[in-house]
Amino acid sequence: MGGGAPSLPLPLLALVTVLLAVPMVVALKQVRGYPARFVIFAIWLRYIMSAFHEITFSPVVAGLSLNALGSVAIAGIGLLLVSPRHFLLKPLLPVYALIILSLISATANDGLFTALNATVKHIYFMVMMIAVYRALLENDGARFFRPLLWAFAPLLVFQILSIGLGAVKASEFDGSSSYIGGYNHEATFSIAMATFFVVACFAVTLPRLIQAVLSASLLGGIILANYRTTMIAVLPLAAIQVVSSAMFSFVREQRAILAVILSLITLAGIFVLASYSAERFNDLAVFFGDPGQYIKPQAEFSFDERRLLSGRVYIWSGYIYAWLDGSALNHLIGFGPDSWEEIFKVYPHNTIVAYLYELGWAGVFLLLIFWFTMAKLAIQAPAEDRATLLFAHLSFLFMNLSTMALWQIEGVIFYAIICGFSLFRKVETGAMRSHLKTSLRPV
Repeated sequence: MGGGAPSLPLPLLALVTVLLAVPMVVALKQVRGYPARFVIFAIWLRYIMSAFHEITFSPVVAGLSLNALGSVAIAGIGLLLVSPRHFLLKPLLPVYALIILSLISATANDGLFTALNATVKHIYFMVMMIAVYRALLENDGARFFRPLLWAFAPLLVFQILSIGLGAVKASEFDGSSSYIGGYNHEATFSIAMATFFVVACFAVTLPRLIQAVLSASLLGGIILANYRTTMIAVLPLAAIQVVSSAMFSFVREQRAILAVILSLITLAGIFVLASYSAERFNDLAVFFGDPGQYIKPQAEFSFDERRLLSGRVYIWSGYIYAWLDGSALNHLIGFGPDSWEEIFKVYPHNTIVAYLYELGWAGVFLLLIFWFTMAKLAIQAPAEDRATLLFAHLSFLFMNLSTMALWQIEGVIFYAIICGFSLFRKVETGAMRSHLKTSLRPV
């Protein structure tokens, strides 16, 4: 978990930001349509503003920070740019259900206003997902990801600067180090880096060597950020990228054997990494050795148990037992959006636990429906993209089990991109099948 980290020197940040604006503007000129330009600029702006967190995280208006106001502005601009008909897409129905439930829960607990933050994030997700979908339609599909990569350039540049300046952050209870480019916390930075990695995986129009070097560099950056949850979450996608990239370099008859060999090599590499970082990952072995023993009230946790998984198991217990102590109405619709901020010192570090406490059983049910609906889009994608999309969804799910990716705008951006691409490939596949049926119909 850990506290916030100081920014890089402000004069340096300002100078580098001006320089980073140049490739971003060039990228804007390389794409067609307002949705594509909106996606590139919105993502770039978010990462730039977060780098200035000592300024942008402080409340300025009605308790809202510049970062929060920026999110509201981006969501509002997105609403104006996106065609209203796209808000009627069936995959978005679970999002509307979650918004309605948030409003109901807020009204039944601390008041309607408390649902503002959750509502803005849901709207942010929808406009970003739809904008990604429209950008892909208007820019020859996956070709859009090549200019989109420039929106993520601040992450890599700032991390390199933090390494050069020795701007390191002590992370977690074990005192390990994190290079996070002067960002506030390794969780948000590493999720943003994971998003960069996913977009690099999607950018199939890049020359293979450049894509491989960029992907390897980003994996290295995620390791340097040293946030265990994200490191574990990207492993499945990284493994499938290694396997699939190598497979398609060989003839079809050799691919099955090659897939088995590369899968074994990838698993061996994962075990080597785990052994090399045994101290960082030892808690996982302890927890999964007997997870049932940690289902108990916080008062029954020993000192060592409270530190397990950087305190996450202890935190989850507090939320779950607080929810159990609530009324029947709390069990159904929770204590209200963001209600944990008034009771607990730290956030739940698990999206399912958070939804259980804030929105009750109804919230968990709708969350799972939401995730399943979006994953179903990936299942319906064509074979060449299906594995990458599914493993991208799986990586996002893993993140939510030990942090709250869906609660952070960086995580919302991550999910909006993979869901927008999943929707595009599903719709594209459906249109192709419809065309084939029409063309093959007897005259």
